[in-house]
Amino acid sequence: MHLAWQFVFIVCARIVDVSMGTLRVSFIARGRKHLAALCGFTEIFIWIAVVSRVLTGEQHVLAYVAYALGFTAGTLAGMSIEEHLAVGWTLVRVITGKPVEGFVQELSAAGFGVTRQEAWGARGPVQVLVILMPRKRLGRFQPLLRDFDPTAFYTIEDVRHARDIPPAYATAATAGGKVRMPV
Repeated sequence: MHLAWQFVFIVCARIVDVSMGTLRVSFIARGRKHLAALCGFTEIFIWIAVVSRVLTGEQHVLAYVAYALGFTAGTLAGMSIEEHLAVGWTLVRVITGKPVEGFVQELSAAGFGVTRQEAWGARGPVQVLVILMPRKRLGRFQPLLRDFDPTAFYTIEDVRHARDIPPAYATAATAGGKVRMPV
């Protein structure tokens, strides 16, 4: 194979295999073992093809550069793909000193389930909101929060398993009291 084509092959193959590795790790963290296994098979199949080409070739420095460049681009591509797919659920915890009644109603009208707690913070009484949502909806939630209270403290956590998802998320498949996190 011509050196230029070998360079292109190695870069492109590494982009795909490293992207698959990134997705595999994400699926493992979310308990999606079948998708993780499929990504793992694809990742290692491509990796073996690339490594054998790099190690059995003329040992040209461009092959090593292509390998490293593909790894770098694959890491970025895999992270972008994972963020775009937004598989699973997320839990947002908001702490604010503002009255939340209107905001809770706005969130409910937008289809978000909200649990509200009164608490005491370093500066006095606060409201704590706990919102479980599919990761895909996080982009719709954040502007609502910014409009309500741009200074609110909030955390975002990945959820691996949940039980008794509120009716707002009735599309999730349930079995045996557990909720299967949809892709």
